[in-house]
Amino acid sequence: MPLARYSVWCLLLLLPGHVFLSYLDRAVYDLIQGAEPHVFLFFRAVTELGDSKWTLVPTGILGLLLVLAGRYGFSGHRPAAVSNWLASASFFVFCSVALSGIVVNVIKVVVGRARPKLIDQNGLTGFEPFTFDGALHSFPSGHTNTIFALALAVSLLVPQWRGGLLAMASVVGFSRIAVGAHFLTDVIAGAALAVPTTVWLRRRFADNGLVFTKGGMDGYALLWPGRLIPIAVARFVRKRVVPIGEPAPRRIGPA
Repeated sequence: MPLARYSVWCLLLLLPGHVFLSYLDRAVYDLIQGAEPHVFLFFRAVTELGDSKWTLVPTGILGLLLVLAGRYGFSGHRPAAVSNWLASASFFVFCSVALSGIVVNVIKVVVGRARPKLIDQNGLTGFEPFTFDGALHSFPSGHTNTIFALALAVSLLVPQWRGGLLAMASVVGFSRIAVGAHFLTDVIAGAALAVPTTVWLRRRFADNGLVFTKGGMDGYALLWPGRLIPIAVARFVRKRVVPIGEPAPRRIGPA
């Protein structure tokens, strides 16, 4: 994906060019400080969506339940293939968030950038590498990385949702600036890092015959259960419920 290549270049250039981008961080920081108080109430609620526990716990549990259902509940039956695909899809989302999160946490420790609350002591370009102090783990943004990894992973499963998911992720990313947890460049780095890790993980899943297969417009396509499930759901949603006593609509065409 070209987006993955652009994200890698963004990461490679962001940290060395941070001194030149610090004025942008300062401008956005000062702008946020002058916002109305009610704006912060909204972003404090929104920012919780970026906490990885809201993704890792549900997808991990759901994946395990679907594995058990496919192996024991539907064993030997056609629904087992659908259950196994859904389990693999859940684990794909889980691994996308977990892998990006691990990389982010390593970079946080190595870089050691001070959070905005320490701007008076450390400034915009103050770094203390190889520290385990959470107040010095501003770069990159973990919440932003989590929500973008989640949005991208789900959009690879349901491409029709990509625009809405990325818009939601952008709002959550901006909330990290609004609540004073990160600078703009931290958020950009967190979002950029989610792309190559998720795309790389899709390749690994496809190589092992899980969720994806090679082919399609961008080099990959969903395995057959993944292609049929959205169609079945859409048909179910569009299906008209006939009230009791009303005759069913006549079918047109051969029976």
